[in-house]
Amino acid sequence: MALDCGAMSKAAPLFAALLGVLGLACGPGLYEGMPTHVKKRHVVLDGAHNFRDLGGYATEDGRTVRWGLFYRSDALSELTDADLGKLDALGIKLVCDFRSAEERAEEPDRLPADQAPALLELPILDESFSPSDFREKILSGDLGDTDLRQMMIEGNRLFATRYAPRYAAMLARLTQPAQLPALVHCTAGKDRTGFAAAVVLRALGVPEATVYDDFLLTNHYTAERIERMLWIIRLMSLFRTDPEQVRPVLGVERAYLEAAFDEIENQYGSFDTYRRDALGLDDAETAAFRQLALE
Repeated sequence: MALDCGAMSKAAPLFAALLGVLGLACGPGLYEGMPTHVKKRHVVLDGAHNFRDLGGYATEDGRTVRWGLFYRSDALSELTDADLGKLDALGIKLVCDFRSAEERAEEPDRLPADQAPALLELPILDESFSPSDFREKILSGDLGDTDLRQMMIEGNRLFATRYAPRYAAMLARLTQPAQLPALVHCTAGKDRTGFAAAVVLRALGVPEATVYDDFLLTNHYTAERIERMLWIIRLMSLFRTDPEQVRPVLGVERAYLEAAFDEIENQYGSFDTYRRDALGLDDAETAAFRQLALE
């Protein structure tokens, strides 16, 4: 399904751009009723809404991921000067960007100018996908019986297989002490970045159940934005598009990441084998990575 990763990587900028005009911010009740770590890991920015720390997660051997080493985020093109001050304070040394060249050209990152982080471009895209055609289908109500949820599932399978070299290149840098703290991001910070975060956490020995929890936190941090986006789609399509048909590409579901893990299990037998053979991180390197990143 050649369209899948392209649709996932190209549809996101369309929705992100529309959301940007709303200037939505986190409501005061965002953390109400949630575990304390949900607020602690959220880096509140005016221009990015899914920026968070991967620290604090417990591993299977009883250690925890250090805070302030690994961050994940959505697009950085709308960061304000105040946001840049916050990023500068985080001391980020490396930014891994999974967006395509077209995405980067349309919405270039804003990053701190002083002691600017190194940039590693790891594009995940499908050249056969046309964002303008996809946008037209949404606005004209011409999605037909397109199953966007299945598209997301198939796309995650491709993250784990076709695009494994991109994630291997990411890990090759993240395992170097001089490259940390590091940030991984794409446009919405949920699909390409979601799998990147999952790879990092599992390589560090974080249980799969916890990795799913982190993956699904996107829906919490962006819930209000998703609902407003669905209303925008309704209005801009003159009520011709059923917003529920589009909902699967705006958030995440456990089934998306589960599809990637299942594909890893089917092709490699275990994540450890996948880590060694597809991601190029052998056991000694993994032990050193855990020594670096865990406490």
